Amino acid sequence: MAKIRLAVFDMAGTTVDDVIDGMPLVLRSYDDAFRRHGVVVPMETLNDMRGRDKREVINMLGGDKAPAIYKDFVEMLTANVTRVKEIGGTSDTFRWLKDHGVAVGVESGFPATVTHDIVKHLKWVENGLIDYWTCSEIVDEERPSPAMIRRTMRHCHIRDPAQVLKVDDTGIGIEEGHNAKAHTVAVLTGTQRREKIEAAKPDAVLPSIRELPDYLEKAGLV
Repeated sequence: MAKIRLAVFDMAGTTVDDVIDGMPLVLRSYDDAFRRHGVVVPMETLNDMRGRDKREVINMLGGDKAPAIYKDFVEMLTANVTRVKEIGGTSDTFRWLKDHGVAVGVESGFPATVTHDIVKHLKWVENGLIDYWTCSEIVDEERPSPAMIRRTMRHCHIRDPAQVLKVDDTGIGIEEGHNAKAHTVAVLTGTQRREKIEAAKPDAVLPSIRELPDYLEKAGLV
């Protein structure tokens, strides 16, 4: 089995704890933005959409009101960026990977401005913990397209997808990893049910990112 040389992580639910006042920021912002324009979408539907490009979700569910809904949604996210925090063990895992010669990338279905602001707020670049970040808006393709992973591979000069690990808390994120032909690990720190994530057939399921170093060592992947 090839050794991992690049690990690509999802953000919200995988490496970023976006729960604010008891509800994930993404879901609260969706719900508030839709309701502001008289559109009611069941929370279960919104939760199933986690991991997807946010503009595409709003275009799909917002009808002709989608542009205005998306504008409000982004404003709500931006206003709360400084309230998000890391999921426990994230920086330690990033540092462990770097110490073992593994490049680290993060990606998101957030808009580019929000992705940038979260990465800046968490000081991942400043602290030398990640090599690259991207989002679906930048590559102009949403999951399960492997475009974000492939962009990160190019940036990090990795050609063999067998040397790539994708870590995600959503089923569609695991599908993205499969489509890139990467090794996939699911974590259970997000809001999607375990059955939905397992249906995507990840190579492993872990409680959180904190357990990743031990898994990689035991599997002989580093």
